[in-house]
Amino acid sequence: MSIVKLNNNALTSVTALPSGVGSDPNVKTDLARLGLRVFANQNLVATNSDSLSYDVFQDSTAITNLTNAIRNDGEYMYAGTLTNVDTSITINSSNYTTYVKSDPRQYSSALGQSGEADFNQASDTFVQGNFGTKGENIFTSPASSTAWEYNNDRFTDDYRAMTIIELTYPMAFTGVSGRWRNGSGNSMAWNLYGISSDGYTQNTVAGYPNISQASGNSGGMSNGTTYTSAGTWNNSTKYPYAGIFVRHSSANGFMYDTLTLSGTIGLPTETINATGSFESNTITAPSSTSKMGAVITYSNNAGVNALNSDLVLQLSADNGSNYSTATLTALPDFATGVKCCQVQDLSVTAGTQLKYKISFANQSSNSKECRVTGVSLQY
Repeated sequence: MSIVKLNNNALTSVTALPSGVGSDPNVKTDLARLGLRVFANQNLVATNSDSLSYDVFQDSTAITNLTNAIRNDGEYMYAGTLTNVDTSITINSSNYTTYVKSDPRQYSSALGQSGEADFNQASDTFVQGNFGTKGENIFTSPASSTAWEYNNDRFTDDYRAMTIIELTYPMAFTGVSGRWRNGSGNSMAWNLYGISSDGYTQNTVAGYPNISQASGNSGGMSNGTTYTSAGTWNNSTKYPYAGIFVRHSSANGFMYDTLTLSGTIGLPTETINATGSFESNTITAPSSTSKMGAVITYSNNAGVNALNSDLVLQLSADNGSNYSTATLTALPDFATGVKCCQVQDLSVTAGTQLKYKISFANQSSNSKECRVTGVSLQY
């Protein structure tokens, strides 16, 4: 039998207990609860000793064979699946922080290039790494037209710029609009592209493909006027990046803000499954084991989950070839809203390859939802 030794709130070593103490199942349970609390409080990854294991699902490295069950980033397991459901949205000033992964970046092309297809890592110049020269946000409206400069103040020659927007979820574009300022009224146009990869983070030249393209307005553009997209769109393919290309053909200046992007994205949508299960990775015991115990922490996200029917535990010492079904009994609550249960000295087919399997049953959205937050094995 062994315990976790703590030093300055960190897991440092495992030390043997005095002879005979490890045979007391109540001591094993207390150590399991204590260890789970330490692992939960310190957000530690799964760890095994010669007689105890702990997992609070900080990641998914210690679990396998998920069937209709998933690990949530909130660090719990439940009977569910995530599917991407197509949803029509408009990214604008009210929600861009959800749908834009990082600050837009802007690049300029070398003079004399013929169009947006010429953009590539070899010849482009990085211009902006944030929302603008004056700190404005292209998805919101500045206080005055003098603050519209997203590009470097004014340009005195033929100029082309590509603004790269990395999206949280890939998007099939259906439209774009923005308020534009064209300094001298000379010819100006813009396009929106769906981009399949970020060429500027690659090590080789990567020109932007002309895909999911819509042409914007051209000719003299009025200050303060909102222009919307025109042209033919490919609405079926979703892309992780949006590229906004702007060009003018002579001495000019241009700025834009109040940008909106319209389209369809696949939003992850949760479905609660009636049943589900998952297993631990195999834990190698130092010697043959014929009895095992466990402590489980869980919460009733909805309804009340009955032990041994809605939440079922099975243990194995022969790598899952034979599982013994436990009879779980309730322990005092682990924390506010977090339940706790155990099994002690469950007889299993002897072996050194230890595993647990947890199964969910009778689950239903907003009616009965069990979330397992931690498991400790004793052997």
